[in-house]
Amino acid sequence: MKRHKILMVTPFFPPDKGGIADHVYNVTKRIENSGHAVTIVAPKSIRRKNVSSEESKVIRLNSVFFPGWPYSTLKSFSLPIDGGFKLNSLIRNSDFDIVHVHGHHYFLSWKAIKSAAKEGIPTVLTLHGMWALNPKRLGGKSKIEEIFNEYKFKDVLSYTNNIIGLTQNIINYAKKYGNNNSKYFIIPNGVDTSIYSENLSKKNIFRKKYNLDENKKIIFFCGRLEDVKGIKELVGAIKQLTTKKNFEVIIAGDGTLKNFVHNSLKSFSNVHILEWQPSSTIHELYIASDIFVIPSKFEALPLTLIEAMNAGLHVVYTEVGGIPDIVKQYNAKTLLREVTILEIAKTLEDLIGKSDILASSDSLEYARMFDWDKIAKQTIDVYDKCSFFKK
Repeated sequence: MKRHKILMVTPFFPPDKGGIADHVYNVTKRIENSGHAVTIVAPKSIRRKNVSSEESKVIRLNSVFFPGWPYSTLKSFSLPIDGGFKLNSLIRNSDFDIVHVHGHHYFLSWKAIKSAAKEGIPTVLTLHGMWALNPKRLGGKSKIEEIFNEYKFKDVLSYTNNIIGLTQNIINYAKKYGNNNSKYFIIPNGVDTSIYSENLSKKNIFRKKYNLDENKKIIFFCGRLEDVKGIKELVGAIKQLTTKKNFEVIIAGDGTLKNFVHNSLKSFSNVHILEWQPSSTIHELYIASDIFVIPSKFEALPLTLIEAMNAGLHVVYTEVGGIPDIVKQYNAKTLLREVTILEIAKTLEDLIGKSDILASSDSLEYARMFDWDKIAKQTIDVYDKCSFFKK
């Protein structure tokens, strides 16, 4: 087996939160365990003084982050204060076999791909989503991003050798702007599926641990407390449902709407609001639950969805990003046709009143396909197929 020397360029890496950070961390760890060498580059806010021991080997580039205006999602975008000089130098002076970049909306991604192309190094770009700007519109599409795709995204793809999309929808999106020389691969997100399959029988044990009623339906939301995740509408729906006595709610996460969530729901005894939960125990909350709500206005392929599927939960979802592709073969699901308080409340009320809403054994078997070990192996297979083309 060929041993690759890989430069992994990512906009987020732990302790950063979110799907891209988790994806890169889990895939990188398994790629290294397979005998390949990986160097990670990620931005660091100039306001952040310390890094954790977890990321001691990560090359952090001091960066400035955009303000959350006019769109709150802009807070995720950053620019290195040296304009990418250190990244260019690293690519030019190291003997990397492959430069693997995550996310197509980020300056570091564009810089890394073009610098690698200049040095004749094959590039891999993983697309973690499609539209990502307008949190007010279902799907996130905006005219500004359409212009970006026609010019910047199309240009970046013209230098990219191999393109990974998390789902077929994302690949179709990329092919609208890509060129015929690139190769396309579908590799989804993953989880540690064994931790779910080994603990599914402990639902009541976990309910006792978290002081949840064994005889009530448990509704679970896990993620960033941001407008784009539909958290405002979910909070409104929960408030409408409080006359019902046969359910409890868990909300786990953090974000700019944390105070809004706490202030809105603190008087309801059947609502449990938790901080971010460690990966070592988050499976317990999923398994303890019955219904997982993901009322996002746009998404890529959220890890939380795959976690919920591995716990056999009934998924309440929106038809955005790669979500529809993944839930096609999963039987325990209900589509939200719009992200409104009324729609979410009505959907949850219907599910609370039903007795049999959890996933079938076939759906659980399907969910186990999304395992990090398999995802890492598929990624290495893409590396093995890498070859450089001149634009």
